[in-house]
Amino acid sequence: MHDEIVYKEHYINESEVIAVKDYYKRINDKLSAGPWLSDKVKLGYEGCWDRSLHLDQPSPVYSVWPGPIHALIKKLKQDFGNFYIHMSSIRYQAYPFAPHSDIKNIEWLLGNKSQGYTEGYTFLIPLWWDENCNPGTAFFNNPAKLSELHYTEAQDVLPEIVDNSNIKNFSVKEIVNWINPGDLIAWKNFQWHGSTCSHSYQYSTKKYCKEFISIETFREATIGKENNIND
Repeated sequence: MHDEIVYKEHYINESEVIAVKDYYKRINDKLSAGPWLSDKVKLGYEGCWDRSLHLDQPSPVYSVWPGPIHALIKKLKQDFGNFYIHMSSIRYQAYPFAPHSDIKNIEWLLGNKSQGYTEGYTFLIPLWWDENCNPGTAFFNNPAKLSELHYTEAQDVLPEIVDNSNIKNFSVKEIVNWINPGDLIAWKNFQWHGSTCSHSYQYSTKKYCKEFISIETFREATIGKENNIND
C-alpha cells in the first residue's frame, strides 16, 4: 500500500464512522473558515468549513479516550509508516475544490524542508455525503499530458472553469469516486487534486454536501524528532 494514490474500501467500519461523528458532535466547537469566492470556476465559490480534530487535547469530559481519531491514526501509521501531522480537520464541504496542490508558498515549503521533513501522504476519509451529490476526488497533471484527458474533456464530472483560468493547463491523472463512508483515499504530497462536481446538485454557501476527515502529513527524515500527537 505505497502507491502515489491509494483507495481502500471500508478502511474504518460503519460503527467507527458513527463513533467519530458522535465524538465531534459532542465536542461541538466552532467551525472555522467557510466556502470562499473563486475566480477559477463558474460556480463562483469553492471550499468548506473546518472543525479541529483536537489531537493534543485529551479530556475526561468525553466518555471515550483516547478518542476514535487516535485509533485511526495508529492504523494509518501501521499501514503507511510513521509520520508528522502538519494539518488536520473534519471538513464540511459546500462547493467543489478547484485543482490545488496544498503548497502554501515557497517559504512554507523550504521551512518544512529545513526541519528534515520529506514527502508524506494526505489522508481523506469520507464520513457522509448528500445522496444527491456524486462525490469524488480528482488528480491532475500540470502541464498536461497527451496520454490523459484534458481538463476541458472531463467537464461532465469536474467543476466548469472560467475562460481565463490557468486550469486549462491541466490534464486528468485519475478520478477516484467515493464508494462508502469509511473508505480511505490517500495520496503522496504535492499532487494537484480537487473535487468532482455534480452539475445537477444545488450547491450553497448555507449548507454542506460532504463531510470527511482530512489529515496532511510529512515523513520525518531526521532521527529522534518528536511527533506532534499522542499515539
